[in-house]
Amino acid sequence: MHSVTTPSLRQFLLSLLVCAVLVAICYAWVDPAVAFWVDRADFRRLRFFEYCTHWVDVVVWATAVYYGYCVLTWRQNTAQPRALLNIANSVTIAVFLKDVLKVVFGRYWPATWINHNPSLLHDNAYGFHPFHVGTAFQSFPSGHTTVACAAMAALWLNFPRWRVVAILGALLVIVGLLANDYHFVGDCIAGAWLGTTVAIYVYSSRRISPLPQTKT
Repeated sequence: MHSVTTPSLRQFLLSLLVCAVLVAICYAWVDPAVAFWVDRADFRRLRFFEYCTHWVDVVVWATAVYYGYCVLTWRQNTAQPRALLNIANSVTIAVFLKDVLKVVFGRYWPATWINHNPSLLHDNAYGFHPFHVGTAFQSFPSGHTTVACAAMAALWLNFPRWRVVAILGALLVIVGLLANDYHFVGDCIAGAWLGTTVAIYVYSSRRISPLPQTKT
């Protein structure tokens, strides 16, 4: 592991501003064009792109299993490796935040693929509907991208030698999502920013103390 300082408020706001500008540009010009182009190209016929997105589900389940292991070994006074806790905590916080933000922004999906959801390709439904609840309004930010970037950024920070694997892992998910019209480009940009930011703050926070010992 290497030293990473906690970003200042100015750095955080600047990165947020850059992300917001990129999302706005995508919303105005990029997102519809890419969605229609992907639909015409029919990349969904290539199962490879579908498989690219599924490893994120494995990461979420692995995180749950790891927390279960921590609970089971708690009375054995076992201090968990900081790196694994950083990765697990990054994933968990990212999952929570992306679920909250999906409700806050309430964006329609590019394509119809779950419960006949209204979409750009099927219904010409495009836009944000803040604080609308339901699967039809959960495109922004991309949850898979958020989790992938949180996990891969945490992996990079804790194991720098694995940075190439981290970059490829995150890119595979994003390419898979876009190639299947599961998300807009702007969704993925926002998810990448959110996941990476979470991982940086978790990593740069104060050292995690060993689990408390219990008296026997």
